[in-house]
Amino acid sequence: MLRNKLFGMVAASGLAVACGTAGAQQYYMAVTSTSPEGVVLIDRSNNQLVDADWIRDQGSPDWNFTIPKEAIRVGDEIWVSDQTARAIHRFALDSNDPVLNRPQFVGSIRGDGINEFNNIRGMGYDGTNVYLTMAGTTANLWQNSVIVIDPSTQQITDFLPVGFSPFDAEPYSGDLLVSSSSSHVVARYSTTGTYLGDFVPSGVMNFPQQVVALDNGDVLVAAFSSNTVHRFSPQGVELERATRVELGIPSGSIRGIYPEPGQDSYLVSATPGVYRAVPDGVGGMTGSVVYEPGSGHNGQYIGLLDLGGAPTCPPDLNGDGVVDADDFFLFLQLFADGDPRADFNNDGVIDADDFFAFLAAFAAGC
Repeated sequence: MLRNKLFGMVAASGLAVACGTAGAQQYYMAVTSTSPEGVVLIDRSNNQLVDADWIRDQGSPDWNFTIPKEAIRVGDEIWVSDQTARAIHRFALDSNDPVLNRPQFVGSIRGDGINEFNNIRGMGYDGTNVYLTMAGTTANLWQNSVIVIDPSTQQITDFLPVGFSPFDAEPYSGDLLVSSSSSHVVARYSTTGTYLGDFVPSGVMNFPQQVVALDNGDVLVAAFSSNTVHRFSPQGVELERATRVELGIPSGSIRGIYPEPGQDSYLVSATPGVYRAVPDGVGGMTGSVVYEPGSGHNGQYIGLLDLGGAPTCPPDLNGDGVVDADDFFLFLQLFADGDPRADFNNDGVIDADDFFAFLAAFAAGC
């Protein structure tokens, strides 16, 4: 009742202001493990291919790809995890012109000098630490763990045993969501390794791989063996689901997923290419082709390369380019949850001052 009343007040105000990001430039980084392995760059504004050879295996004596899994931006570098090369390869990013000046190899992380990576998979970055998933072997200290890396020094600072074969680690409201290929769950852990329960229990999907958290707390998951993509609420309730066949993907296996701007539709990575998934309004999805070179692409995970500056419109919390009731209620949710994004005045405390600062910015628009 209160929400409806507030919604009416916001709607009556007529506030729905278009806004944007200063110099905003966003791309998808779609990883492929078909030789020559590498990272494909796709424009996020229109889903057009920018560079099919943005980062490619060059046959360098210093590094090589075998099964690259995920590409993430870490500061001024692109980090690419490679499952069987047992390394995170680092590439310097020219953020002024990343297309013409492709990322250049600067080094690899292979372990701590005593223990080495073995069968590594996806990564997550929360702005402080990089979290790397690894299966390994019984002889390895880090078997079935999430490895914690300090990006400023590239040193391993901790490892978090999870007791199953992990495939991705996604920062989520101060914790981590870890997908399991052995128990077929998405489990929640603290960043110090405390098990907090299963966000998605077994029986919902088979072999979850990439996990992506959305701004509103929903979670996307791509499942390899069941060849499905899923969207879950913050409570772990399945909201949407689609199979490879329903998305029109002709063959192969699904491994990756990433939201489009507005976060209501998604890009899906599979063996033949990259596809767009749009919810049909009744819990399913429909699909279309974005990038399909066929045998030249064995899709892994999809990451975001954001080259934009600070938002010119801070009250546009969901980043859909408009300040409206959706942003208002998202702030209320973040504020109630104590989410760091509700610290609107950036004083390190979430209190009434943040609430009134947001209201002022919301009323002012862009």
